[in-house]
Formats: sequence, structure tokens, C-alpha cells
Amino acid sequence: MKNLSLLAPIAALVCAVVICGAVLLWAPVCAGMLELANGNMVPMRCTYTAKVELLLALILAVVAVVALVTKRPMTVALVLLSLAIVLLTFDTPLSIGVCKSADMACQTTALWLRIAGAVSAVAALAGALINPDRKRVTE
Repeated sequence: MKNLSLLAPIAALVCAVVICGAVLLWAPVCAGMLELANGNMVPMRCTYTAKVELLLALILAVVAVVALVTKRPMTVALVLLSLAIVLLTFDTPLSIGVCKSADMACQTTALWLRIAGAVSAVAALAGALINPDRKRVTE
């Protein structure tokens, strides 16, 4: 049972690798550019989302490795980073989001990021529940 609590950081590490692979290899964001009123060209918002997602995935991987090395669950950090990965893909005032057009490549990237982030968050929460060292309230 003790080794089951290490599955959550391993799952988070795998999800971090999947996120990096999705952004860089098999589901990269679109390379489109927007033309500003003054004629300058700037990358679309999905480009910035991809950069932040890579950074969050690297932080998630570091936290997962630290959790494995120290054999501490680090549930809160893993869950918060995983939720940030998911929420960053939606169009809210607190996130960047991806392009609104459904036929753009960044929608596929967002799907990969949402699935990997959700799996990581669920694994971290499940790891916290099956951890034999967690404190329990008894009467």
C-alpha cells in the first residue's frame, strides 16, 4: 500500500511529458499571425498559451520528481498545477485561452492539455486518498 502513494507523482510526471510532447511534437499550436492596425504582425494567443503550458508542465515535472525523491505526496502542488494547466486553455479573464475557431490546430492542442491536466489532477487526488500515512479523523 505504501508504494501506491507514489503512483500520483509518477502519473503527474507522465502527464507533464505528454503535455510537452503535445505542444512540441504531435499537436502543436497553429503558426498563424495577427495583423495589427499599424501593420505589425503578432503571434496568435494560442502561441502564448503553449509557452505558458510548457512552463507549467516543466514545473509539474519538477514537483513530481521532488515528490518521488522525498517520498512526500505534494498533493496540493500537483493538483493546483494540473488545474492551472486545464484552466489556461479556456477563455476567461484569468487565462490566455486558445483561438475560438473550432477548425484550428490549437483546439487539438487544448484537448490534449485538458485531458493530461485532468488525469494528473485526478491521480494526485486519488493518491492523497489512498495514502496510508494521511491523517484520519476518528471518533
